Amino acid sequence: MSSTFDPTSYRSDLNRLSFSDEQKAHMAARLAETASDRTAEAKEARENGTGKILELHGAGAAHSASKCVRRPKARRGRAQRIAAALGIAAMLTIGGGTAYATGTLARAADSLAAVFGAGPAQTELIDHIGRPIGASCTSNGITITADAIIGMRHAYAVVYTIEKDDGAAFDELTMNENGLYNLFLNDCGDINELTALRLGIKGGQGYSYTFDANPSDNAIQLVEMKSLTGSDATLVGETLHFNASELLYSPKGEQADGRALPAETLATGNWNMSFKIDYDDLSVDLPAGQSFTVNGHNAVVDELAISPLGATITYTVDAVDGPSEPTGLETNSESRAGYGNFSVTFTDGTTEEIGSGYGSWREGGKTVVQKTRLFDQIRDVDDIASITVGDLTVPIQ
Repeated sequence: MSSTFDPTSYRSDLNRLSFSDEQKAHMAARLAETASDRTAEAKEARENGTGKILELHGAGAAHSASKCVRRPKARRGRAQRIAAALGIAAMLTIGGGTAYATGTLARAADSLAAVFGAGPAQTELIDHIGRPIGASCTSNGITITADAIIGMRHAYAVVYTIEKDDGAAFDELTMNENGLYNLFLNDCGDINELTALRLGIKGGQGYSYTFDANPSDNAIQLVEMKSLTGSDATLVGETLHFNASELLYSPKGEQADGRALPAETLATGNWNMSFKIDYDDLSVDLPAGQSFTVNGHNAVVDELAISPLGATITYTVDAVDGPSEPTGLETNSESRAGYGNFSVTFTDGTTEEIGSGYGSWREGGKTVVQKTRLFDQIRDVDDIASITVGDLTVPIQ
């Protein structure tokens, strides 16, 4: 499988738009470089195979990182959906889908403000940290566009737009009490296994949900949030590979035994694209080394960092867990060494529960735990008053 790009024909198409010769040459060169990267990555995948890193322990379940786990989450407001500023694109054929490098000139906040807050200070922070993407893939009459990305140390979020090429609505959609829709994909974006090994990443966890940023159109937005554990290496500059083959929805109602109705397939296809992870990591390191107790075990803080987007803590617990359940599902996660609520208190007196989900790995006779979570809203770090895990509360000076 290969991708080709002709910079000469691309410049010709750009002549119809108002760009300087220097701008045209620069964009053509960037797209040629992207196509070359994708060709090399495709060759690498054929020769070495690509895979997904494993999910580590969540609050109650361990998931496969190759899946986007939908999780109920409060709706955070609406923002206008991102619009492509350039219709001329270099068309990169990948598998059964088509990836487009659109050269979008939109702001990151056009897509991300609906997720992290639309206030003036918030959109300013979003534009400073996040980056627009503008890569798309089309298969069987449905186009999925990666609109924008934002992130911090160990974690990132991507907003995608899903729409039918004929402009028709997704009639099967229903909205829950949180303003979220029942649409989801069988897979989402991830780094490949070779990259994870090179960076020393030991696992990850994440979730996704869908919402409607602009009710006046028929497009739906999907937000994917993911954290990766076990490595101090930055994710910026690495390639995120998006691969999905099913668009599904959860019908309303219950089965006779009270369980939810099984998901139904809305469309099948081959939606594949790759793009660079790019954002400005504003994480700030805080003093570490504190001793505390978590879930009845002694622990020491190894790393503590905050960002306008979220917080991360790494600590070593003086205990070792037994093997996980054979199914990979943790029915008694509260008994595990790394379990413990993680919360952030802000200067306005509000507290956000970060949750008890975590990634962990063994080192000798101890367990290293890492918790990373994105806030519901982007915040100035000066608005963070303290962080609490176990019986430890760390004030933010």
